[in-house]
Amino acid sequence: MRKIAALPSMLTLANLLCGFASLRYAAEGRYSEGSFAAAAWMVLLAMVFDALDGKVARLMRAESKFGAELDSLADVVSFGVAPAYLVMQMAMEAGLKHQRLVWLGCMVYVMCAALRLARFNVETELDEESHKWFSGLPSPAAAGQVVSLVILHQHVQAHVDFIPRLLPTVAFFTGVLMASRVRYPHLISRFLRGRHAYAEFVFLCITGLLVAMHKEITLAAGFTIFTVAGVLGVAHKLVFHREKDEEEEPVF
Repeated sequence: MRKIAALPSMLTLANLLCGFASLRYAAEGRYSEGSFAAAAWMVLLAMVFDALDGKVARLMRAESKFGAELDSLADVVSFGVAPAYLVMQMAMEAGLKHQRLVWLGCMVYVMCAALRLARFNVETELDEESHKWFSGLPSPAAAGQVVSLVILHQHVQAHVDFIPRLLPTVAFFTGVLMASRVRYPHLISRFLRGRHAYAEFVFLCITGLLVAMHKEITLAAGFTIFTVAGVLGVAHKLVFHREKDEEEEPVF
């Protein structure tokens, strides 16, 4: 504790402050137009700082238990409490019935986010190899799934208004996925490390172009695909192994 890596810790604290700013904008959302979208963008900005702090720490060879614990504390606020509070505020603003169910979905989300981060600290080492796969939906991805739908709602609310009714259910199921053992790849680590095939480079360029042109739709679609892909992978594995077992059974 006598020596603390300043730059990675400052990036982690920036992540925490973005989560705090998101709470502030969400609290004003019912009285100020555009505040819900601002709260959602603050969570996405927190994701940027969260991605940078670990990478900078590894480049500086300054990984530490202190940094890992500080990162988890910041993530609980930015990717646990802030998205859940945003969903609650939007549900109240939309006048949804069964507010107790909304509370239940948001509480499950917050609890699972905390459990997910605690389990990550216990099971994950500081080396790069331990960051290739996640056990359970990563908390930034879960938060991104929620807030990207909020941003999409602010973009299309003149035409559709069902997203606020959908958000509590989304929060509940993303919370369950965080606490699950469903495997998810570490996309940031994968794309930032080493060289890549030409097709991957083209994919990144097209994705960046889509985000620049239609960021609301692209973000919501991207996070949804990532979230659903893990579930589909488990379903495919179960079906594949079942068919394989049936083929291996002796026929009498």
